[in-house]
Amino acid sequence: MSFTILVHNQECAALSFHLIYNVRSGFFSSLSWSCGGYVTVMEANVEECTIIVNARDRYSCTAECLDVLLANSAEAQAIIGVFGGTPKHLRAMWIDRFGDRVRFIFKEDYLNQAQARNIGLREVKTRLAVVIDNDNIVYPGWLSALVTCQQETGAGMVVPLILEKPRKIHTAGNDLYITHDGGKAFGHKELRFYGMVYGDDCNLERRETDYGELHCQLVEVLPALELQVFDENILEVGECDCGLVWKQAGRKMMFEPRSVVYYKLGTTITADDIGLFCWRWDLRNVLRGYKHFERKWDIDITEHGNFKNFLMNYNKQIGWLPRCFQSEWALSADRVLQRVAWRVESLSRVGNRFWFHLRAKRAGYYDWPDYPK
Repeated sequence: MSFTILVHNQECAALSFHLIYNVRSGFFSSLSWSCGGYVTVMEANVEECTIIVNARDRYSCTAECLDVLLANSAEAQAIIGVFGGTPKHLRAMWIDRFGDRVRFIFKEDYLNQAQARNIGLREVKTRLAVVIDNDNIVYPGWLSALVTCQQETGAGMVVPLILEKPRKIHTAGNDLYITHDGGKAFGHKELRFYGMVYGDDCNLERRETDYGELHCQLVEVLPALELQVFDENILEVGECDCGLVWKQAGRKMMFEPRSVVYYKLGTTITADDIGLFCWRWDLRNVLRGYKHFERKWDIDITEHGNFKNFLMNYNKQIGWLPRCFQSEWALSADRVLQRVAWRVESLSRVGNRFWFHLRAKRAGYYDWPDYPK
């Protein structure tokens, strides 16, 4: 396999640098040169594509995501950031830091992943595009592996190996399990090899997938727009909808293990993130999308009503104090209160259930369907 080393520098023609590659972490751990500039490494003769970055549920991880994308994505024809509801000081900071290398599209209202991706895809000039959440860190070679897989398989969508810790697999492709109960179809998401340790490499092979997690997907742009693979009515579980649309159109979906992306699960929430996070994971907002999915495909995708439990737990990252007062002091106080509450709750199962029902009623937990276990 051949690679091209690109040295970007406007100050001097002669540039010395040394590069140390850390295999385990997959990052360039040291990069230095005798005068200003930056270096990217790309596989030769790889088709250019566009990268579209959107917020998943927080803004604070955007800068790190863009820094690594710029370092490890020489094949990108352009990087477009599409964000909704972003605080003005963050907009200014991102433009100042990345404005000459990233094109930003800002909207006043919050955008779900589908809305942001459709806006970005309509601006793309290349045949292929990657849509990626802003809480992902890409490893070197990630993009060329996705592009090569698409070229060799003709897939409408290709997804990478996704880690949720540097040594833990989040998913390596996905299966959509469907069972019928009383004449009704129930869908359940399966994350292949979830929780497995990931070392320097692995023996996973390229294979088809039922759908691809929304964390990171390479798509063929025109079919993605024409088929409307990103349904803007769905706030959560868009990955399953997307997979069913590609399948209905007869398009292949592929998992490519040579492409590795680290999804930084559970990064620290800041005051700037509170509004977006609460909107993104509001149980009633999510339920509306699930009902839309069921009307569209005649499949109940609530995992027999159990997904509401995940939502309740995930929402515990932000308590009611910062939800009312969106500030750093409220977040700090909330973390203290949560530690105290955990200790109090652990003393009594009755108390534990009481606090759960109190939170559940306010959050909309009981609006979700309930089925016999």
